[in-house]
Formats: sequence, structure tokens, C-alpha cells
Amino acid sequence: MNTQTFTDNISTIQDGKIIIPGEIQKLLGVSDGGRVMLIPDGEEVRIINPAIHAFSELQEAMKGAAEEAGWKSDDDVVDYIMDMRRNSR
Repeated sequence: MNTQTFTDNISTIQDGKIIIPGEIQKLLGVSDGGRVMLIPDGEEVRIINPAIHAFSELQEAMKGAAEEAGWKSDDDVVDYIMDMRRNSR
């Protein structure tokens, strides 16, 4: 991916809003009117999809949780969810 191409195609408009080209929106998985996160990283700023970022953080926070719960397969997780649903009724 040529980062110079993206740099040349992003512009600012009134009130500091930025216009993100469709190619970058597609890359990020966002559409017109969608939200993005700007994360300062030294002298650079990363633009990311907040939903993907939140999911990544959740995955990181949950590392090891399946082992702690004693789950060895996807079926164990499904069984747990089904039990929780039955008990909540």
C-alpha cells in the first residue's frame, strides 16, 4: 500500500473535520457517516475502526478466560450460554 497516495487525498474542511477517501473507508470497514478513532502515536496519528479496536481490546482482556473456566471446545461455550439462558427465565 502506498501511504503517500492516502496522504495526498485527505483534506480538512470547516471546524477541523476531515474527509476520508472511499478507498480508506473501505479499508477501515466504515461507510459515509461512520465513526473512526484517531490515535496519536508519537509524531503520527493512526486512523482505526473503533468497533474493531474495541473487539481487539476485548480479545486481549479475555485471554486465558476459557482455560480458567475449564472450557476446552466451542461446544463447552455453547453449553454454558444455553445454561445461562435457561437459568435466566
